[in-house]
Parts: sequence; C-alpha cells; structure tokens
Amino acid sequence: MNKKRAITLIALIAVLAVAATVLAACDVYTWNSIGMGDSSANVVSNGGYYVEQGNYVYFINGYVGSVTSNEWGSAYKQSIMRAEKNEDGTINNDTAQVVVPLSIYNEYTGGGFAVYGDWIYYATPNTNEDTSGTASTTYTDFMRTRTDGAITQRIGTVASRSSEYLFTPTRILYMTDDSTVNYFDFSKMSTDKSIDDGAGATGGVLIENASSVVWGYDADRSPSDSGTVSEYIFYAETLTGDDSYRHYNNLCAIKYDGTDKRVLATYDSWFEEGDTIANNYDKVFTYTLLDLYYESDTAVTLYYSKSIYENNAASAIGLYSVTFDLSTEFSVRNEVKLAESAPSTFFPLGADNGILATKDSNVYLVTADSVGYTSGNLVIGADRGAVVQAVIGDYVYYTDDDGTALYRVNLDKNIGDSINESTVVGSGVKSDWLELEFVGTRFVWFNTDDYSYVYVKDLTNADDEGTMIGKMTQEDADAKAEAEKEEDSAE
Repeated sequence: MNKKRAITLIALIAVLAVAATVLAACDVYTWNSIGMGDSSANVVSNGGYYVEQGNYVYFINGYVGSVTSNEWGSAYKQSIMRAEKNEDGTINNDTAQVVVPLSIYNEYTGGGFAVYGDWIYYATPNTNEDTSGTASTTYTDFMRTRTDGAITQRIGTVASRSSEYLFTPTRILYMTDDSTVNYFDFSKMSTDKSIDDGAGATGGVLIENASSVVWGYDADRSPSDSGTVSEYIFYAETLTGDDSYRHYNNLCAIKYDGTDKRVLATYDSWFEEGDTIANNYDKVFTYTLLDLYYESDTAVTLYYSKSIYENNAASAIGLYSVTFDLSTEFSVRNEVKLAESAPSTFFPLGADNGILATKDSNVYLVTADSVGYTSGNLVIGADRGAVVQAVIGDYVYYTDDDGTALYRVNLDKNIGDSINESTVVGSGVKSDWLELEFVGTRFVWFNTDDYSYVYVKDLTNADDEGTMIGKMTQEDADAKAEAEKEEDSAE
C-alpha cells in the first residue's frame, strides 16, 4: 500500500440537511458514452484532483472556484476529464475527454473525488432554483457517474459548500457538526439508469459524540481489497449520560459500514492491578486525534495529543503515536511519545520515522529518539514559512509562506545544517484549495501561470518544466494565443 496523508476532522461545520425535496431538478443526465474505464485495475491517489485507474487518468480540468450556475452538460473547465496513458506512463492528451460535465468544487481542502470500480464519486455545487427562483448558494450534491459518462446518479444533497467528506465503496461519509459523522449508503441503488432524486440510497448516523475524527484513503487500492485498515474511521468519543462528568474519553475505531466498533483506549487502559479511577488521575487520559499514516494494508499509525485532569483543569502532556494493526492484538501501551507539547502542524512519516513538526515556524524532524524541537533536528528554518507537502525518497517538498512555488531539501543532508534548498516549480502553484498531488515521482498541480489548468512534472527529471494535461476552453485558448502574440511583438 502506498502512503498518503490522511484527512483530519476537527472543525465546526454548518448543519446539513437532505435537500432534494426543496430543489428543482432535471429528470436525466444525458451524455455520450466515451467507453468504460478499467474497473479491474488498481486505483491510485483517490481523494484529490487527479486519480489513476489502470491505463486511464481522471482529473479536474482546471480551477474556476465557486460557480453560480452548474447545469449538467455546461461545464468544461473544472469538469472531470479522462485521458489514456502512454506506454511510458505519460498522459496522451489527444485522448482527453469530459466524462463528468459538472463543475467539481467544494471548499473542503481534503475533498476531491474518488474512483471505485465503474464509478466516479464527487461533490458538486447544487445551483438549482427554489420556488422563488433564487439559485442555491449553499447546497452540495454528492453524485456518481459511470466511468464511460453514460449514467449519472445524484446520491444525496447537504446544506453546505464546506462539508468534510469521505468517499467509500458503499457510502459517502460527511460531517454535520464537530461531533457527528453521517452517511449516504448507495449500495442498494440501481446501477443501470440515471437517478436524480437519490432513489435507493439511505441515510443515517455513523458516529455521534466525537470530539475528533481522522480518516483517509488507501493511496493504491486493489478492487479486490477487503478487510484493510483504511476501512476504519478513528475517533475520540466524548462521554455522555451518567459518566459525562468524568475527565476522560474513549479512543475508538469503526468501519465505514458501521460494523466492528472497537474501543482502543478508555479510562483504565493504563491501570495496574488494584488501580481505580479515584486515585490514579495521572493514568486517565483525554485523547485528541490529529492525523494518521497507513503503514500497510493492515496497519496504521495514529497521532494524537493527550491531557490529564489535575488542579481542577486539563493539562496537556504531549504528542504521541501508536500503531494499530489488524493482524495483531492492539495495545495503546505501545505508544511512543514524540514531544512534550504538540506542534502547530505536522506531517506524519510513519511509526519508524516520526513526524516533520512545525513549531514557531521552524520545521523539525521529531522521532522517539529525538523528542522535542532542537537545533540538532532542525530541517527548515523559520524564515521560509514552510508548509510540508510531501516526503518522497530523501526529499522533503514544501511551499513557502507565499504558497505559489514548490521547493525541496534533502532530508539526510539538511538536519542541523544550513538550508540545502532547490526550486522544483518557481511560480504558479495553487496550494490554497485541494491538497497538492504527488503520485509516485510525479507532481501534479493547478498552474495559475497558465490559466489554472492541471500540469504534471517528473520530479526525477530536473529539465522537466511540466506539461499541461486536459484541454483549455476556447476562451482561455484565445486569450493565451493573444498574450503570446503580444509578447512576440514586444520582443
């Protein structure tokens, strides 16, 4: 299993509601078939703006942002396109075609779209008019389109444009507030016709009383995968009822389909024989989940902070990690302490490699052997305002405080030394929407220097300046041609 950063969910979100009953809608989604994809192939990099399935790549064709009109068939820029790969793995842009002619957009930066089997799952703004003729500015449709474009189904609608969500093979999970995970289950929906009203889908609540939640995608998923650790949602469960006054919570896991709920840690997980909650406050913890890292198909490392209750107040006691493995008996006592105080942000590297932690704008390599933030484990200085985007091989890739260029440093050569920095992409990187895409040794980004279309660059080739994939709208193509003409005249 490849590793991909997980999505952390600790945020207030507007109340969501199924809105199909109040929104006008068309009856069918008509689109010419472009031929089926390859449902038997592995899917690489679900949960962003670029996904591979076998010999095909699917991508959001450029960035527009929020839209005021989103009628089926009208979108070209910011639609989902499909293209074939050449034998050398590059994209054959001559084969690029629109497969989902809707604008794909949500404010949730951990969103994007996903491909499972014969279907593409995505979030798109619902701009249907209400009975007074006013177009919606707040609703989002969760939908799926078959990989040939011939069948499209609206699964459900929520009253938010910033809903945090996760696509799974049978359910769409989404947050209704900072403590509830809801779902749309589409496993019983018809697969042979377009559907606009969610017929066959059911909704419900997966998790209640959560104070923090983490989830993620398997970055290289086989269609035959089942029983993998990426099927689990991890959360800290707030106490209710008679125990609500107690100063601890439960660390839990549950499969996205609602089965196999597990309590991974609770008030007595650190007790010895004879201990009680009354006299062992230093062994009773409140957990806040922060992130996760997939080690393999069966193992995931969880990152969390802990606090204890003393002197009538909660007291933070550090940042920790622990590996949960489906193939072994889990024990929270196997946790590793990484720091006395949690950093402002961090990038997980896995159980054996620690984290890249940002503290006071410096980036440090923090492991169990180098707990804390010192000059000896400094990777990037505070003057860069670095935001770590990926770690590939020996290199750390990051944007600076401007956010429009991508840099890298050699991690092995950089700890405690002066910055060993090189520029990967000097300008035009859009880093303020969906998380930047790194697929194998390729970097995929929206190039704002070229009308915000998608570019791909081979990170192993210093001479590769990046190549656009997809196709421009005629308006953008004309504007580019005119700009190049004016530039030639000036020279």
